[in-house]
Amino acid sequence: MNTFKDIIKQDIKNTFINDDEFSDKHYIDGKEMSVITDGIELLEREKKLKDKTDGVFLKQKLIYVAAEDFGPLPRIGRIIKLDKSDYRVIDAIAENGMYSLTLEAYKG
Repeated sequence: MNTFKDIIKQDIKNTFINDDEFSDKHYIDGKEMSVITDGIELLEREKKLKDKTDGVFLKQKLIYVAAEDFGPLPRIGRIIKLDKSDYRVIDAIAENGMYSLTLEAYKG
């Protein structure tokens, strides 16, 4: 008999992280994996935070990846390469086999 946690784990690959439904292939640190990008949730989070930089363009992304594809939850401040751009992890949350990662890149 499957537990609820087992069902959620199956749903991550079969439903949420499914390239035919919600996700797209991207490269993270040179490894291809399925990634969901969420601009709407990021806008909601940005409303709660105020950018305190002067003269710097801030580029942010909110992504979701399967924990088993990504590996260990990255620490805050770690630099990861998403496709061809470097981003700093500013928030990392593990949620039932998925990671929610908020990334940002500064350009002068």
